[in-house]
Amino acid sequence: MSTVSAEGRAATLTIASEHGPLHGQLDLLPESCGLVVLAHAAPTLDAREEIVAAVFHNAGLSTLNIDLLSRQEERFADACHNVPLLARRLLDFLALLKNRMLLGEIATQPLGLHGANATSPAVVRVAALRDHDIAAVVCRDGLIDLAGMLYLRSLESPLLLLVEESDEQHLASSRRALQEVHCPHDLKLIPEIGFAASPGFHVAAGDAAQWFARHFASR
Repeated sequence: MSTVSAEGRAATLTIASEHGPLHGQLDLLPESCGLVVLAHAAPTLDAREEIVAAVFHNAGLSTLNIDLLSRQEERFADACHNVPLLARRLLDFLALLKNRMLLGEIATQPLGLHGANATSPAVVRVAALRDHDIAAVVCRDGLIDLAGMLYLRSLESPLLLLVEESDEQHLASSRRALQEVHCPHDLKLIPEIGFAASPGFHVAAGDAAQWFARHFASR
């Protein structure tokens, strides 16, 4: 289901799951150059994702900010690491979004996927499955190689990886993943990417916005 505001620019998109409804906040900008789906799997939508969405809006990008876990599931630490589950739900949100475009409720425009931490491998997997629909992908941290070898090798969407320069685990994962991909890609190392107040986080959000805008324009 979806509920559209009187202005026709804001909406809540909802899908069903095994453990309750999942919600996404859709913010549509007039004449946006594309729409970015920001996927997270955390107890609350924290300040970081709100900052990223605001940076994207300033760059002329519409956003759909979605939580891939129900409130019941957020109590379990392992739920956010279930890549197949998160990918399936992200696919359901994309199907709903595409249906709204087909019905004319949302302007047809290029789509991008943005993942962070636990959702990054799920975002890569979904982009590989929906390669004709996804114009660009950005992942901020996260163990990208957990997306799976098949999905990495079949990924066609341009991929930007943003990794904190001191995070050896995520850096090693990103480098392993990039050995398998054949799509256009880039890896950027950024200091102090994990905290909303850090300058590096804002640099990462700006780099992501530029990546989406550039690849949306090519569509």
